[in-house]
Amino acid sequence: MPVVVEWFLLIRPEKISWLRFILEGYDGLAILSTLAVERGLVRIQTLDCNMAATMRLLEELAEQLSLFSSQSSNDRTLVL
Repeated sequence: MPVVVEWFLLIRPEKISWLRFILEGYDGLAILSTLAVERGLVRIQTLDCNMAATMRLLEELAEQLSLFSSQSSNDRTLVL
């Protein structure tokens, strides 16, 4: 029996609807719920059998979703 796995992410608030749109394109992969739009706090829910695919997708999108700039691994400046 599949088990629901959930985790919480802080992403750029302006990217919440974009990420929801991307996830909806992969029917049944994962569900995104917005918990605090002003902070960019979201919950991702997926089945354990889809966890690896969901994580691979989020890793590919991480640079666009991150609250931090990617200029340097030593420079973690918040993107406003």
